[in-house]
Amino acid sequence: MVDKWQLWIAGACLTVITGMAHADSLDAQRSRYLQIKQAWDSNQMETVAQLMPTLRDYPLYPYLEYRQLAQDLDQQSSFVIADFIKKYPTLPPVSSLSARFVNELARRQDWRGLLVFSPVPPKPVAARCNWYYAKWATGQQQVAYDGAKSVWLRGTTTPTACDKLFSVWQGAGQQTPITTLERIRLAMKEGNTSLVNALARQLPADYQTMANAVMDLQNNPQNVESFARNVGPTDFTRQATSIAFERVARDDVENARTMIPTLVRLQKMSEQEEQALKETVAWRLMGNDVTSEQAHWRDDVVMRSNSTSLIERRVRMSLGNNDRRGLNTWIARLPVEAKEKDEWQYWQADLLFGEGRKDEAETILRKLMQERGFYPMVAAQRLGVDYTMQIDKAPEPDSSLTQGTEIARVRELMYWGMDNLARTEWRYLVASKTSRQQQQLAHYAREQNWWDLSVQATIVGKLWNSLQERFPLAYQPQFNRYSQGKAIPVSYAMAIARQESAWNPKARSPVGASGLMQIMPATAQHTVKVYSLPGYSNSSQLLDPETNIQIGTQYLESVYQQFGQNRIFSSAAYNAGPSRVRRWLSNSAGRLDSVAFIETIPFSETRGYVKNVLAYDAYYRHFMDKQDKILSDSEWQRRY
Repeated sequence: MVDKWQLWIAGACLTVITGMAHADSLDAQRSRYLQIKQAWDSNQMETVAQLMPTLRDYPLYPYLEYRQLAQDLDQQSSFVIADFIKKYPTLPPVSSLSARFVNELARRQDWRGLLVFSPVPPKPVAARCNWYYAKWATGQQQVAYDGAKSVWLRGTTTPTACDKLFSVWQGAGQQTPITTLERIRLAMKEGNTSLVNALARQLPADYQTMANAVMDLQNNPQNVESFARNVGPTDFTRQATSIAFERVARDDVENARTMIPTLVRLQKMSEQEEQALKETVAWRLMGNDVTSEQAHWRDDVVMRSNSTSLIERRVRMSLGNNDRRGLNTWIARLPVEAKEKDEWQYWQADLLFGEGRKDEAETILRKLMQERGFYPMVAAQRLGVDYTMQIDKAPEPDSSLTQGTEIARVRELMYWGMDNLARTEWRYLVASKTSRQQQQLAHYAREQNWWDLSVQATIVGKLWNSLQERFPLAYQPQFNRYSQGKAIPVSYAMAIARQESAWNPKARSPVGASGLMQIMPATAQHTVKVYSLPGYSNSSQLLDPETNIQIGTQYLESVYQQFGQNRIFSSAAYNAGPSRVRRWLSNSAGRLDSVAFIETIPFSETRGYVKNVLAYDAYYRHFMDKQDKILSDSEWQRRY
């Protein structure tokens, strides 16, 4: 059968008479591209047919081709789809086209054709279910059943496209009560109450007692002790007990602690399972408001633990209490690989200084200085020496790389304001290249002032020493302008923006923070009102770099001044809110130095955020020829 798309194009070509000289004019191509999009949106397909052949040389022509393929997917052949995917391997829509066509072949019930088109199972769940059903339909039942089980065993709901696969799997008697209980466990772990209840109702009559107990436990986790008593101990009941116990510990830690021996006895738990219950409680006994008996119990649990994260939390607790003996004890308890982390190398050196073992301490710090980031810079400051930036100079971009069709598409997508699609194009392109080519692309993006793409290339390529490309001097005139008359250094404001958005002006967080400096709409409204900033009317303006920098620098200045021009505090406040910082400062009560205060910030996200911003500020000062220590003298010397 002749492909409809090929006939359509051939017919369209016959309608094109003159005006082909316009093909060499980018402005003319853009004009016709816009005409095509508008005509397509208005269903004026004759206009589309006339203009499409004149745009074959236009960078975004593949998107028009894709739109036609997707629109008529039910009439396409496997050959046409496979050829398009092969022709445009880095085109973002191609990543989903294969799975979409698998689903289309399933709709046609072309099971053999489906398996020829996709020899391996697709990643998207719906397409994978269709792929395994094709295996069943072509006589490979066991492969289908194994695949059905692997897809079905998840704590979340599955697409309706999977129903027919599950139906034949269940019809063959493959869904046993044990399998159902395993999925119930996964759903409990996800906190998916509706799925837990639905699965419990699928259990056979002789499992009715278990079904009722599971539903009650999911809805009322405080009944965990009753559950443990009323159901016989099995692997499933022990796991269900542990999951519900975690929810109890969140609400009433002491009640959870006292019920551990009963749960262990009733469910015949192993020492390892008992230790896991105890660690759940120990996590919640790390404050200073615990009794001496709770503290003794907690430390016994941590001492027996193999959990690096739990021991690290105990290290930070000792650090926060300025408990040198405890700090030494718990760092020694860390696994060997954890002790090699920058932070624990620094604090091991700090302990050695305290013991008068200066040479050993300085040896550790000098070795640490050879690395990148916050602690290596702090190590240099502690030793009173300059920190040497390790900067890999990216090679000049090769013209054959930068004049390719992918770069042209990126440029055009940005011209049309489709920045997020441009970033996806860029990411796919960078991922497809060698390390040297990735460096060249990062360099090229920086030269083009595509600052977020420069950063993205270093992330995709793991080019951690390409510091000029990782930290481009983005929007520097705007930061200079809106920092005038403020105490915040330009380098600091840029470091905040780099940490917040990686220089993507269209960045949006799940909670609504927008733009370069990730400003919440309510924060923008308040800042504009308090400081009488002109020209702001709605939150969509936060995606404009100029507006975002104006409001963001003003808000940053306000928290910087609130906290005595201390970047440790203002960075933490920018991320976690000023009230939390005040509470942390009240809790530390002047016991800590600057580095200890940062390391004991309770939120891991905020802790990493502050470290990053301070390091990024140092990088930006370096590129502005304003080298200095990572922490100012006032930040370094004060007590926290």
